[in-house]
Amino acid sequence: MRGSIKTIISGKKYRIIFDRYDVGPTGGRVRKKVWKTVNGTKGEAETELARKITQSKDGQLIEPAKVTVAEWLTRWLAKSIEARVTDGRRAKATLLGYSRIIKKHVAPRLGSVRLQDLRPLDLDAYYSSLTTLSSASRQVHHALINSALKSAVKQGLVSRNVATDVDEKPKKGTRQDVLDHVWTATEVGRFLETARSAGTQAAAFYTLALDTGARRGELASLKWTDLDFETGRLTIQRHLVQGGLLPEFSPTKSKVARTVELAPQTLVLLRVQKKHQAEIKLRNRKHYRDHGLIFAKEWGDTYNRPESLGGPLQVNNIAAREFNKLIKVAGVKRIKFHGMRHTMATLALSTGIPVHVVQRRLGHASAEMTLNIYSHVLPSMQQDAADRLAHLYYGSA
Repeated sequence: MRGSIKTIISGKKYRIIFDRYDVGPTGGRVRKKVWKTVNGTKGEAETELARKITQSKDGQLIEPAKVTVAEWLTRWLAKSIEARVTDGRRAKATLLGYSRIIKKHVAPRLGSVRLQDLRPLDLDAYYSSLTTLSSASRQVHHALINSALKSAVKQGLVSRNVATDVDEKPKKGTRQDVLDHVWTATEVGRFLETARSAGTQAAAFYTLALDTGARRGELASLKWTDLDFETGRLTIQRHLVQGGLLPEFSPTKSKVARTVELAPQTLVLLRVQKKHQAEIKLRNRKHYRDHGLIFAKEWGDTYNRPESLGGPLQVNNIAAREFNKLIKVAGVKRIKFHGMRHTMATLALSTGIPVHVVQRRLGHASAEMTLNIYSHVLPSMQQDAADRLAHLYYGSA
């Protein structure tokens, strides 16, 4: 990288010319010639020019760009994440999830800050403000911001990634995070009793959620063809990516389908749900959009548009609208929707169901993964094992 010097007043004033990088229209680096006047001797001008060239080589000489955090995140999302979705390296659900995070959380709090003015303290304050989110959700926020800033460094928009300097980076969920979102067997009974009184679909939906530990997106994408009433088996093989008139589905999070056995009581409720849904279809032949879903939008205050009848449930609104209301009526501890998954796994393990059975039911890659998440159950499992061995070795005494 070279520069040049022009004399304005010999021995008193010189103009140095060097390269600097500005923000381009697509977020990349654009080389720009810069002129700067140096008052002093030619030697001082040469020293200043050398310093500027060194700064430019090290990525420190960057234009204090006008681009804001919100603007860069939008460009980064379109340029980087969308490209990975197109070539299959990223799931579309990731793109949609990141879009929601940026729109709902990051943009309102940090969006107006200039990218080059962003500091670790800003991110510390941002992460601290996410008090209603779980540790896992906060970690996703950090991963998003860290990736976007890492890309900004590569593009020459900032000299360093300030996300790496945050003192209190969001960490993986702790044992307490799981415990905070687990019901007792008694609470499960009270909640399901309330769900049954809320309607046919609610009864089947929440009972199936607690029976299988399936995720929201998996429950919302289940089809009648996935269920075999004769064997009592349900195959969970897809995840709802996007609802609407033309819903999109993708493979499950693990990319592998899993088959689970259902409790007889759950099958009874699903038979009632199928009959109930058939009656809705019959009464609304002109409006019902039949996607073959086990759980679909029905008439009501939430779904009152004819064209939405039969479409997938809005998974992001389930907790905010129906689930939390049922919790309040049931008088049980408030947990997040994912807590029903934690509840199923915790109760199953604590009652002696083998780890590998629970692992397969959840769709985890390994039994080790299941035990790592539900480590709070391990002490009781160890005690149960000790008691059983004692009974074998020494008898009932």
